[in-house]
Amino acid sequence: MSPDPIALPDHLDPRSLFDELAGRRVHLAPVVDDGGTLIGVITEASALRATQYDAAVDASGRLLVGAAIGVNGDVAGKAEALLAEGIDLLVVDTAHGHQEKMLEALAAVRGVGPTVPVVAGNVVTAEGVEQLVDAGADIVKVGVGPGAMCTTRMMTGVGRPQFSAVLECAEAAHRLGRHIWADGGVRHPRDVALALAAGASNVMIGSWFAGTYESAADTLRDPDGRLYKENYGMASQRAVSNRSRAESAFERARKEMFEEGISHSRMYLQEDTPSVEDIIDRIVTGVRSACTYAGARTIDEFHERAVVGLQTMTGYAEGMPQGTSW
Repeated sequence: MSPDPIALPDHLDPRSLFDELAGRRVHLAPVVDDGGTLIGVITEASALRATQYDAAVDASGRLLVGAAIGVNGDVAGKAEALLAEGIDLLVVDTAHGHQEKMLEALAAVRGVGPTVPVVAGNVVTAEGVEQLVDAGADIVKVGVGPGAMCTTRMMTGVGRPQFSAVLECAEAAHRLGRHIWADGGVRHPRDVALALAAGASNVMIGSWFAGTYESAADTLRDPDGRLYKENYGMASQRAVSNRSRAESAFERARKEMFEEGISHSRMYLQEDTPSVEDIIDRIVTGVRSACTYAGARTIDEFHERAVVGLQTMTGYAEGMPQGTSW
């Protein structure tokens, strides 16, 4: 569609690709190999991203894939089937991971002889971490009740503030030569930075990514014209109803009496960050900036050098920007 069409060669580095686009005042262009075959499209934003972080791929360039199984049913059989498909990570997952059934499930998975890391959770105490590691977990998932779709703390009183849980669990895991993932409670880049500062090796994000073009739900529009995706918790009545369709009416009704999650929530697509990549950009730049404030070059240095204190609600409000004068 351009009077001066542009196609860029695939051997250029990200900086050169960006300079070519900026020099010609275009925002995107096709990328071709030496034979002129189209292999992709490059944008200014994607050229910049390529200098900030890399895709999580294996030695053959295949995207890394993890898969989760629960603690019920044929745990060993499920694990074997997933391992046969070539997954890179196996997660044994349940809301309350500090229980006998989880220990039995981990034993069953270890009996299969997995050649990939095994993750288990969720827990919020050092004791929980120690027992799951002893049972065979390489990585322990931490978090009970911090998720945006979760009502566990409101319904049951069970749970723990996420930063405190991550801090204690990370210390226990590091003593044992293992790692933890911080699961839930992430609403801003600062939450990722705080989890890493507390000792997490990885941070899991759910609802924040739900409000993006790439999430699986249909894109809907509210009466004001704003785009959103509908999100719900996996322990909500809606999710329980979907899972129990094949059961008797009595069993379905019994299970649907109690829920620990929201069945309907609107996750709006933000104009400045409508895609997963946009959010990752914000997280990566936020964490990188946090590291510079702490004088850290790596995540390990960030964990060692970060100093965490307590603040009041007044102090919290003081750190927020003001859209208008006061």
